[in-house]
Amino acid sequence: MASTAALVAAPEPVRRQRPRHCHEGQYVAAVRGQDSFNRQYLNAKLRYYRDFRTRWPDLEAWFAEPLAERAGRLPGESFHRPSFPISHRARTYLTYLGLQGYATFDYQWMFAVGQLRVHDQAALLGIDPGTMTLVEEAVALGYNRMSAKQAMHWSVARIVLRNGLTDVADITGDHVAEVLEAIRLFPEDPEFASFYPSAQQFYEGPAKSWITHLHQLEVVLFPRGQVATQPRKLMPSWKPPLTLPPRMLAVAQKWLRPAN
Repeated sequence: MASTAALVAAPEPVRRQRPRHCHEGQYVAAVRGQDSFNRQYLNAKLRYYRDFRTRWPDLEAWFAEPLAERAGRLPGESFHRPSFPISHRARTYLTYLGLQGYATFDYQWMFAVGQLRVHDQAALLGIDPGTMTLVEEAVALGYNRMSAKQAMHWSVARIVLRNGLTDVADITGDHVAEVLEAIRLFPEDPEFASFYPSAQQFYEGPAKSWITHLHQLEVVLFPRGQVATQPRKLMPSWKPPLTLPPRMLAVAQKWLRPAN
């Protein structure tokens, strides 16, 4: 599985373009084209978009805001009464910008907002990054379909928004390593405490699940040649390893020993 070394080795930084808004007519047309939704819902999406653009006419200024304001809704808050409603309600528009190549997003923001319906938005736009192909390949490797779908959707959505990718065939081990590094460092963010009560709770809760998702992605990418090193069987741990009796330790070491 994903090695501990991958969690501490930061990949080469990617030079990213300056984030920018799309033309208003482009976004209006995209929303109006979603005729499977009622008009009231679509009008609300456009209203939220215009509120966001009025508040931040320069999109780069939004990226400079505190993480809590960018996330919009803090843990425990109602969907109807978030601390920063303009950012919270603009997530659909922000996802659109990411899928259309107008902006890339930092992992701190993606960890803070929690749910991102990237694949739902992509489907509405006629974009297919190939995530379900990865799910089928994971199932063929023995993974439970529901688990594989959750893992691939979580991982691909965030790597896509971070790197501006449009095809899962472009995901590499460096992309996975960057997410792992971001997970490891998130508790050091000055605003981390606004979202999680402690680093331990984060590492033993959501971080553990996210690392498992990323490990499944690595396992699927390795046979494709997109990950250079075969994922290890042992998940990295945030705790010291357990001490095993000698006979149990011998069996465990034999199981973990790479095949020739």
